[in-house]
Amino acid sequence: MPGEGRVSHMAGFDDSAEGSAGGPEAGAADPDPGRLALLIRLAAGYQFREDGVVEHLRRISTYVGVLAAACGRSATETGLLRQAAVFHDVGMVDVPDAILRKEGKLDERETAVMRRHAELGHALLDADGPPVLREAAALAWTHHECFDGSGYPRGLRGEAIPFGARVLAVADVFDALTTRRAFKDAYPLDVAFDIVIEGAGRRFDPAVVAAFERSREALLALAVRLATGKQPSRTGFRLSARDAADGGLFAATRDAYFSCPFCRGLHPREATVCPQTRDLLRRIHKLSGGVVAERYEVRQGLGVGGMAAVYEARHLLIGRRLAIKFLDVEAAPSAESLTRFCNEARFVSAVGHPNLVEVTDMGETADGIPFIVMELLEGRSLGELLHERRRLTPTAAVTVTIEILRTLAAVHAKGIVHRDLKPDNVFLLDEAGEPRLKLLDFGISLLRTGDERHKRLTQAGQILGTPQYMSPEQARGATSIDRRSDLFTVGAILYEMLTGRPVFDGPNPYAIAGAVALCEFTPPRALAPDLDPRLERAVLRALERDPETRYQTAEEFLEPLRAVASEDARYRDGRILELDGPVSGPR
Repeated sequence: MPGEGRVSHMAGFDDSAEGSAGGPEAGAADPDPGRLALLIRLAAGYQFREDGVVEHLRRISTYVGVLAAACGRSATETGLLRQAAVFHDVGMVDVPDAILRKEGKLDERETAVMRRHAELGHALLDADGPPVLREAAALAWTHHECFDGSGYPRGLRGEAIPFGARVLAVADVFDALTTRRAFKDAYPLDVAFDIVIEGAGRRFDPAVVAAFERSREALLALAVRLATGKQPSRTGFRLSARDAADGGLFAATRDAYFSCPFCRGLHPREATVCPQTRDLLRRIHKLSGGVVAERYEVRQGLGVGGMAAVYEARHLLIGRRLAIKFLDVEAAPSAESLTRFCNEARFVSAVGHPNLVEVTDMGETADGIPFIVMELLEGRSLGELLHERRRLTPTAAVTVTIEILRTLAAVHAKGIVHRDLKPDNVFLLDEAGEPRLKLLDFGISLLRTGDERHKRLTQAGQILGTPQYMSPEQARGATSIDRRSDLFTVGAILYEMLTGRPVFDGPNPYAIAGAVALCEFTPPRALAPDLDPRLERAVLRALERDPETRYQTAEEFLEPLRAVASEDARYRDGRILELDGPVSGPR
């Protein structure tokens, strides 16, 4: 197998090194600094792609030594563990860079690849060789086992886990929490202590955690001296996406900290202003750590909208990760705001299209805050993609627009008009390797029914929506808005994807709304001369000022776009193409 030559070389080194140090007992009791440095360099060779790995292994060896000694182990055993511990992650040699450095939560496949490193590390080391390699092989294999049996790779429990692995588990997590990694920033030292202590009896051996607590001053001094980078402030730090999925972290921090939906950082409960964005913090912004309706554990803050805050949540009975949106009743106390908020759940459920977010529940918290529970989406918005790239390829732009229109066809068939379409409300995600999209935010939607002219949540002349993506009739405050308003907005989004510029712009929202009402703009091919004339014609018709001369239905708008898309052999209905390709455009 790959690496066998290195294993035999390491075994040979270990024999000669221990002999030169005066035998295994002498070498293990008080590791020679030069010998330990060489062991660290050898181990780091297997983790060469990880930043700061030498410093990490040096800290791990030191922390293991402190904890083993605090547990009452002999100098000989402590020294042996210090040397063996540096090889605990040699199996990482098989983990691709993309997984090592991924910022978000690992998916099932990535998790399986990551977890292989424990068994590979055991195989790479020599379980029948000299004491250091025997101990190293055991540590590599078992340092991810948990005291309650929930770890991997074998689900060992309690004292069936070797003592060295129980010590290493605490040292490794403490170092991971207090240092910067490719996928996370460092956490404050006192928070790291709280998290480790909270894990006693579940993730960690309570006896080792007790030794950890007794060694607090020594470990703090070592972490300050050895940890790389500046320690973060207690007033604001961010929980990584990987760690946010770990309920134990929230359990350890929820009493003293909350997850801010403005910046996604953790702030002390007494904070009144987000230190990152300077937004005022109210009750709705401090809901993380609580349980809603006896079944939803509120976790990381994800974002704030005009009248709501969104958090990640976990269903306590089935373990499913979800999104939960709370109405900000302090900022939007009116009955009209509540009706708009509830519309989202009702309208989306009424349509039941795969390109709409699945709504699973709604209700009120014990203290009267309305909430909606939805599927959790992981990806990014079209707005974020356009901010990064400015302009998409025509193929990407057309296939994204087709999916928007296919969704609107189903929405409009139920008599619903969205009224607030914009790139930020088009969410892009990956599903089984294929790009997909979801339309979001039906909060200000209009429902038109056959037995009544229409139900409105606005008074005559009141404007709701986002000015850059309004239709002219919305910008004028017209009292009658129908599906053709949504089609105008889709034309504006397609224009921006093709040209790299919004169709309407101005120094302030009022100026933009005025430009929309006049419907004066630069033709697409003036900005993108190589654009297919058929696409320009489709955009120009969608952007007609008079609704009567626009496309009348989503299906009608789809026809010219499908004709262009079908010329690409890769295309089929439901498929979005070329979202990953580099695109440049006007800036």
